[in-house]
Amino acid sequence: MLGLVLGGGAAKGYAHIGVLKVLDEEGIRPDIVVGASMGALVGGFYAAGFTGKELEEIACRVDKRTKRWLLEFTLSSQGLVDGKNVIKYLDDYLKEKTIEQLPMKFAAVATDVENETEVILDRGDLVQAIRAAISIPVVFTPHLYSGRILIDGGFVNPMPVTLAQQLGATKIIAVNVLHKPGYDQVRLDPRVPSNKKYSMKKVLDQTIALIFARLTDHQARHLKNGLLVNVDTRGIGVSQFEKGKEAIARGYEEADKHRKAIRKAVSSR
Repeated sequence: MLGLVLGGGAAKGYAHIGVLKVLDEEGIRPDIVVGASMGALVGGFYAAGFTGKELEEIACRVDKRTKRWLLEFTLSSQGLVDGKNVIKYLDDYLKEKTIEQLPMKFAAVATDVENETEVILDRGDLVQAIRAAISIPVVFTPHLYSGRILIDGGFVNPMPVTLAQQLGATKIIAVNVLHKPGYDQVRLDPRVPSNKKYSMKKVLDQTIALIFARLTDHQARHLKNGLLVNVDTRGIGVSQFEKGKEAIARGYEEADKHRKAIRKAVSSR
């Protein structure tokens, strides 16, 4: 069984759509789709039957005005965005779809902050599963679903390779859209200060990127029988959803380089 694993990365995750376009061109449909954070959103649409081209059209409609509506601030001590507009947006495309009814097996991951567990969302309402899976702390309020307080699954498993294996995948194509830092360990010594200004948002973005990248490395070690596609998304901010066209092009370009490896992974299923 072929599993497709789509990692987290917020707006960078639009690059997944470019990879899906290449899979469509090759006539490849995975048996299992697993996603974390933005990968859960893109993967949920894909598992519901949307093609890469259709997803590209949807993504490119998100301009700065739409983004402001989707991420409309609310006065809450739990987060800056309550996600109600996100649910309305998802409902327009995925209303009343349940995961069990999808034409291929799908699972998203979320984090239960109350019980400190990774939660596998492989049944029930698709929109609710996606809303839970993308709930970045501070940005989104946690999502109350089935009695659990859920946040973004990327904080425990940003590229859930092992989950795809648990669900039966014997071959895996995994896609990572995050920059891989070197994690150099250095001793503190005097240096010329950069004098760069770091806003609260910039610090949060960098912190999330570092956490996700380290955990992604951990999952990549389990990818013994598959292919890892690393998409270079530098220059695309995690909140720059208006750069969908550029991110998709980056994903397509990288997947295009891996066509032979993709065909090999599929032919040896």
